[in-house]
Amino acid sequence: MKIVIAAGGTGGHIFPALATVKELQKLDAHNETIWVTTTRSREPELAEQYKVKPLFLDVEGIKRTVSLQPVKAVAKFVKAFFEMKKYLQQNNVERVIAFGGYVCAPVLMAAKVLKIPYFLQEQNSVPGLVNRMFAKGAKKTFLGVPVIEKFTLEGKTELSGTPIRHRESSYSTFKFPIDIPAESKVVLVCGGSQGAQSMNRVLINAVEWMAEQKIYVIWQSGAPGLSELEEIFKGNKFVYCAASMDDLYPFYDRADLLVGRSGASTISEAALFELPSILIPLPWSAENHQWFNAGFAEKEGWVIRVVQCDETSGHVINAVENLFVKSEITYNEMKQAAQRAARPEAAFEIAREVLEC
Repeated sequence: MKIVIAAGGTGGHIFPALATVKELQKLDAHNETIWVTTTRSREPELAEQYKVKPLFLDVEGIKRTVSLQPVKAVAKFVKAFFEMKKYLQQNNVERVIAFGGYVCAPVLMAAKVLKIPYFLQEQNSVPGLVNRMFAKGAKKTFLGVPVIEKFTLEGKTELSGTPIRHRESSYSTFKFPIDIPAESKVVLVCGGSQGAQSMNRVLINAVEWMAEQKIYVIWQSGAPGLSELEEIFKGNKFVYCAASMDDLYPFYDRADLLVGRSGASTISEAALFELPSILIPLPWSAENHQWFNAGFAEKEGWVIRVVQCDETSGHVINAVENLFVKSEITYNEMKQAAQRAARPEAAFEIAREVLEC
């Protein structure tokens, strides 16, 4: 069987797709999986790392501006549609799975015209525009979290969770960049794969307070904000800052608490590691979907949702103090709720259903 996976744009689309590719490869090594994407980020490098054949399309999103850009974007879409139609026909592709991003639109349109069964995976509580357009004709749309009522998708849906990598049984051999005593509390601060400068700035006072309490902070800051944080925390043994980390899983495993954005993959990975979290949604996420993502996890009982503003540090300090100092019972209840919320088999379930269709 030949299967096309379409995903691009951000890690939030790409990594769930690649997690599913791994499960497809495990279930049947004779299947051929092709990843349709762009070359705008790390896609060529990731294709090699995950041993999946890439097919690159030259497409771009349509910006709502008075300019020639929308005309160019539509022209690229039409060209990509005919390229994909020809590719799907000539290679006898039997399944298409789309994980979001504008690169999925020409792939799904070609599959629809050729009557090739296609599936969607929507990570967020507010579905992307492409998934809204194509949900009705999909064999099934797999949801990472429940979709808010205003954006209920047409067609068949299933709450599968967002596909993520499996965790190892132990990370005891991992070499951490700083020495942390076994009994010490650790907070992982993470704004996503690219960091989050605006979130970094409103957390500085909170991190200074944590260091004063001898709580260790591991901070994935993103490259643009790294030098500023390194200067502020120079010589502070309780704070370690890095632009990015190749693999966050060992850090999730060592951490007692996560402070970060509320992208779908971050939420799913934190639940996988039973990690109580303070989530600060990206204020300008598309249609405020990160706010609703965090709200869903908050209702499950393992997340504290905090708005990004001048008072963010104060809210974070209060939450950390309550969880680490005042109420160990609340912390343990949140940890148990995170464990219940985890869906570690999402990628496997999606891959199995696609193959059995």
